[in-house]
Amino acid sequence: PISQAQGAQSIHRFAKRSDQAMAAFLVPAAPPCVQPTIAPATALSLATSPLQPQQPVTLALQAINVAAVVGCACVGGSLCSRRWRKPSASLAAPARVVRVARQAGEEGPSEEEPEAMEEEFAEEVERRQAALGGKIDEIMKGAPLASKPAVTIGGSAVGAAGALDRIAVCGILGAGPGEALVARLADEAKGAIFIDLLEAARLPFEKLDELLVNCKALAVCPDLGDDSAVVVEGTKNGLRAILASVPPECTKVLLLSHIGAQAGKGGFKLDSFFGSKQAKWDDIEDELTANCRKRTVNRPLRHVIVRAGSPPASPEAAGAICCMGFDEGPADAQTSTDVVVEVAARAFALEVNSSFSVVGGSGMEKADWNELLLPFVGPEVWRAEVSDPRKAAIFVQGWAEEFFGDGKRAMRMGVKTPVLIRKTDAGVIFKFKPVGTSGDEDFDSLTEGGLEFVAEAPVGQAPRLRARRCAYGWKVVAKENSEKALLDKFAKDWSEVSL
Repeated sequence: PISQAQGAQSIHRFAKRSDQAMAAFLVPAAPPCVQPTIAPATALSLATSPLQPQQPVTLALQAINVAAVVGCACVGGSLCSRRWRKPSASLAAPARVVRVARQAGEEGPSEEEPEAMEEEFAEEVERRQAALGGKIDEIMKGAPLASKPAVTIGGSAVGAAGALDRIAVCGILGAGPGEALVARLADEAKGAIFIDLLEAARLPFEKLDELLVNCKALAVCPDLGDDSAVVVEGTKNGLRAILASVPPECTKVLLLSHIGAQAGKGGFKLDSFFGSKQAKWDDIEDELTANCRKRTVNRPLRHVIVRAGSPPASPEAAGAICCMGFDEGPADAQTSTDVVVEVAARAFALEVNSSFSVVGGSGMEKADWNELLLPFVGPEVWRAEVSDPRKAAIFVQGWAEEFFGDGKRAMRMGVKTPVLIRKTDAGVIFKFKPVGTSGDEDFDSLTEGGLEFVAEAPVGQAPRLRARRCAYGWKVVAKENSEKALLDKFAKDWSEVSL
C-alpha cells in the first residue's frame, strides 16, 4: 500500500493523460475547520481537461485537497483542534486503483512535487495570517481602554476624586506628624479631628466615644523621632484605649511605625526572662494587629502599617523618596516629616490596603505619589511593560477565556481553587470560588479573593500590564498557591508573545 498523499498525486498525473473512469476512488473529507487552497495553475489545468463531471479529475481534486490538508495549519496559525482520524476500510482507496497506476508504468512521486506543494501552502498561510493580523489591528484601534482599573476597593474606584470620610488623627501634641496631618486633611476630608495619644489612656471612655462619633478611619501618628520607653509605652496604652472606643462604622486604621520593628523577634531574650521588658515599636504594632484579629465579620477593622525612618536634620539629608516592601527598609534609613504626612494622606485617598515602608525626603515637588503607592493597592503581584496596552488587554482576555472560561477546569492548569472570570475595559478579573460550590454563584458576591489583570497607559509612564489581588473578604487567607500557579502559567504564555 502507498500513502494517501502519494496515491492522490499518482491519480492526479494519471488523470491528466487518460480519460478512463476511476469512479471507485473515494477519499475521506477533511476536518471542517481546515480550508485548503489549490494553486490557480493547477485548478486551471484540471478545469480544461476533456473529462466529464464526476470523473477522475474531480476525484483527483478531492484527493489533492486531502493530501494538502494533512500538513496544513489553520488560518490562525494554530493546529486543528480536532485530530484527523484514519478513514475506515470501506472508504480507503481500492487496491485496483493502485494496480491500474502501476500497470500504466507510472513511477512514484518525485521529491520536488511535494516540496513545491508545501511551498505553495506555506505562502498561502502567510498571506492569510497577514490579512488576519490587519483585521485584528483595525478592531483593536477601536477597542476602548480604561484609564483606571474597573475593580473597586472599599466601595470607590482607585484614585477617584472626592472628599474623604471623617478621620480621627491620633498623635502626640507638639511632636510628630499628627498635627501636620490634620492640617493636610483639612481640605480633603469631611472632618479631621486630633486626639492626643498620651492623654487618651487617661480620658473616660465616654469622652473617647464622643470624640470618635462618625469617624470612618483612624490615623495613628506617634513621634518617630522619640523611641524612649515612656513615650512608646504611653503611645501603646493610648492606642489600646482608642481602639476600644472606635465606632462600628470605623473600618480602617493606618499606623505609622518605625523601620526595624519586629526585626528583633525570635530567640531567647534576657530582659523578658527577668521581667524587665521595655516597650518597643513591636509592641505598638502587636497591639493593633491583635485587636484587629479579634474583630468579627460584622465589625471588620482593616489595618495598614507604614514604616518610616527617623526624621533627618534636613530633607536633603534623607535622600530620594522611595517606597518599598514592608520589611525592606534599611535600619539606618531616614524619612522627613513632610514625606510621612503626604504618604499618610495619599494612602487614604488611593485606598492603599497593604503595608509598606517609605524613606527619603528630597524631591517632594517632583514625586509622583500615585506611582509610588500604586503597587500597594491590592497589592500588586506581577508587572510587565508592553508596547501596546490594547493588544495586551485583548490578549489577557482571550487567554483567560481559553484556559479558564465556561466549562474549563482550573485544576488542569495547576490552579486548585475553581475560578470565575469577567472581562473589563482594561483586562480581566479572576475570582476564586469556594471549593465544592455549584456553578451558579453571583460574581459580584464572591469574596474568596482573586486577581485582576489591568493594561494601562499612564501619562508620563511606559505602558504596562499589571496583576494585583482583589476581592479578598474579611479574614480570608490569601490563596498564594493558586495565585502562583495562575501567574506562572500566564507568565510562561506571555513570554512567547511580543506585545
